[in-house]
Amino acid sequence: MTTSIDEVQTYEAAPEEVFAMLSDPAFIEAKCMASGSLEATAEFIDDGGGKVSLVARRVLPAKIPSFAKKFVGETITLTETQNWRPPNGDGARAAGFVLDFGNNPISFTGAIELNPKGLSSQVKTMGVIKCSVPFVGGKIEGVAVEWITKYLAKEQKVGTEWLAGERP
Repeated sequence: MTTSIDEVQTYEAAPEEVFAMLSDPAFIEAKCMASGSLEATAEFIDDGGGKVSLVARRVLPAKIPSFAKKFVGETITLTETQNWRPPNGDGARAAGFVLDFGNNPISFTGAIELNPKGLSSQVKTMGVIKCSVPFVGGKIEGVAVEWITKYLAKEQKVGTEWLAGERP
């Protein structure tokens, strides 16, 4: 079974400024911590040719329903890798991403698009969550959708504050 996510965030800034924020390890760590992470680290890797990779690792408390707890344990370690392509002439960029849930039987993969929208920018996250646990996989995917949606909302809030000059 799989479940899709399609979320849009809007920021009052040009794509170049939004990408600078999204790729700043300090911002990545701040948004992870704001979303309830117990630990967070981020790494920026520039290939020198315009392609950029971002790797964020975070440990979250497993605040999940009891039926899923036996698969996960007390904490969940997530590693997200985003591989961004060089910008277009208008500053638009796109990335593929993989969210690795460690040894847990769930995955989240997809794409991110950063596009100008007038004087603002939009970040669109589209992906597919897949859980390979028989019988309860769909329920676990539903929990993951809820988590990811809340995380993206927190990212929007932290990002808006970040662009306004408010830093933790």
